[in-house]
Amino acid sequence: MLRQAENRCKIEGILAEIDIKPGHFNKNGQMMESIGGSITVKVVQKISGEEKELAIPVHMFASKLTNKGTPNPAYESIKKVADEYVSIAASENGEDGADRVRITNASIRMNEYYSQDGRLISFPRVNASFVSRINKGDCKPEATYTAEFVVANKSEEIKNEEPTGRYRIDAIIPQYGGKVDVVPMFAQSEGVIDAVSTYWNVGDTVKANGRLDFSATTETIIEEVDFGEPIEKTRTINRSDLIITGGSQEPLEGDFAFDNAEIQNALADRKARLEAQKDKDMSRTAARQTPPQTSDNKFTDLGF
Repeated sequence: MLRQAENRCKIEGILAEIDIKPGHFNKNGQMMESIGGSITVKVVQKISGEEKELAIPVHMFASKLTNKGTPNPAYESIKKVADEYVSIAASENGEDGADRVRITNASIRMNEYYSQDGRLISFPRVNASFVSRINKGDCKPEATYTAEFVVANKSEEIKNEEPTGRYRIDAIIPQYGGKVDVVPMFAQSEGVIDAVSTYWNVGDTVKANGRLDFSATTETIIEEVDFGEPIEKTRTINRSDLIITGGSQEPLEGDFAFDNAEIQNALADRKARLEAQKDKDMSRTAARQTPPQTSDNKFTDLGF
């Protein structure tokens, strides 16, 4: 079986929001207790020389019991965050009264689903099971990642038919159970762009270090009208980018390299999963859009 890649994030910052709730799920016909949701961590760090304020959602889920029927430590950890930790949103003193947290066991996954018009929506997200509360003085804001992957594609990033100045790497990251995610990563600095464009080739197994850029920007759009004053609109653009800051120059070899045949099989499985996901999402959309059955007699429907 395809081995799981090294794939870890470290996040340290101020707990901004908590959205965690208890729940249930069906396992082999039996309802199991669980807990899940997300927290948001505020991190201020430099990315390519620019200081950015990040709001990083960290998704969490755990069943109450393990497969062996014993108490699940991850469940207890997540429940403690929900019951005891204090966020900026819940603090009377804002940031001063909020907890500082450290997450060292997080990983990158892709969140993928289909929109109502059949478009694939795909973006990276961070998953974790354990969060530690730390002293304010010990907090050193950081949102970084390290990952092994196979290069699926590499190219200049193009938006609106114009180059952005960034370089894109599509990374195949083997996950638990032999599954793979295809994760976009970006090089921004000139030195990193030169290195990845020169030394990394499609099919290579490589290792990258980088920073999470989970931020939001607001832009103003001027909409012209036939006469009179133009309409000014603002919109918020949420960013969830993985910025490459360094890595291995030469491809990993031997036992450290992923087998090409296993990668191809895992990609085929991923394609089948996405097709099944599309069928499921489109069926759900169709069900929502189907009008309710009504009587042919409109007056009867109105109570006459």
